[in-house]
Amino acid sequence: MQKFYILTTFIFLFFTSPLLAGATFVQQDTTHTDTTLVDQFLGLFQESDLDRIPEIKRSRRQQVDALLKSILEEPGKLQFSGVATASVQVPLENDQVWKGVGTFDIFAFVSFGPSALLFFDLEAGGGQGPDALIPNVSVLNADAGGGDGKGENLIVLEAWTEFKMLKDIFTVTFGKLDPTNYFDNNLHANDETSQFISGVFVNNPVLPVGVNSPGIRFRTTFVKRFYIQYGQFMANPQEENIMKNHLKLLETGIKLFAESGWEANFRVFGHEQPLAGDSRGFGISFDQLIANHFTIFGRYGANSKELAQWQGIKNAWSGGVGFRQYILNRELKVGLAYAETQTTAYENPEQMAEFYFSTQLNRWVFISPHVQWIKTWRSEDSEHFLAGLRINLSY
Repeated sequence: MQKFYILTTFIFLFFTSPLLAGATFVQQDTTHTDTTLVDQFLGLFQESDLDRIPEIKRSRRQQVDALLKSILEEPGKLQFSGVATASVQVPLENDQVWKGVGTFDIFAFVSFGPSALLFFDLEAGGGQGPDALIPNVSVLNADAGGGDGKGENLIVLEAWTEFKMLKDIFTVTFGKLDPTNYFDNNLHANDETSQFISGVFVNNPVLPVGVNSPGIRFRTTFVKRFYIQYGQFMANPQEENIMKNHLKLLETGIKLFAESGWEANFRVFGHEQPLAGDSRGFGISFDQLIANHFTIFGRYGANSKELAQWQGIKNAWSGGVGFRQYILNRELKVGLAYAETQTTAYENPEQMAEFYFSTQLNRWVFISPHVQWIKTWRSEDSEHFLAGLRINLSY
């Protein structure tokens, strides 16, 4: 009975949070214009700008892209910004254990002319999330384990330099990189701080990517619609020889109906893991915006037999739908997704589903309740329901 009481409480929050946000909102003075870069960045979340900013630019990863484009216009100036995220989750069981996760990122960046920039991401975080309670491969909270995992120290999550040539047709990025920032992207399911919180909906589980490591990425773009990119990253960051054992990633993609209410993206990637005898795998990803309000997405990936034995993942697929609308001058976003991941150790796939409802409290703060269901590969006690709440702040 207690399980259903908590679930009812979260459903109540789904539908009352936007009304409460609207009731306390006071119209800002639009005669004042932003004069600093940080204000311009925060201005991305003002009501007057929301309709012109694609959803992808409001995710954690794409916020960085928007900032970097602005930084190129002010060379030689070191700037700072960041994102903070906190979440709580609880399995809806008799013996309830609440798990919390918190992370914050400080971005530092400077450009050296219109085609070169330097970027740092310092992160601290704490909390293991419900994955410490429920063994699984889908990852119930992809934001867990940030920083040093204890919230005691800042770590350098990313540190890289990027050069653009021939009017952005050719791009080179090198340094300490997160490969998933460039490969297996998805417009509607790619950010654990602003979209789905489950890891299986952030990136494809077949990707044999570990921690961020030194690497280099090359990308070429044609008519702003078609691209090819290739990257090499250290498979083992502890390796003394940086020229040895590189994870290789190759991806191509196409964008259709760009900057419209029907934008669509399709991507195909392949990977080669040297630590598994240069064995390979592949994946596909697509997303579609429909009539500027509805969204669909899907992923599929598979590993070769050798890589599957090394990584433990044979194949995985996921798909979902979403809806977004503006009510009381606030963005409301709903997402529903389902995934199956086939491991090498068990015959039945692990199943995962998530529903979230995100509402914008003001231009800095977004809040989203989440409901998750997972059926793990375990033969006993395999089915779990979870409820959670996440808050995201951009500063």
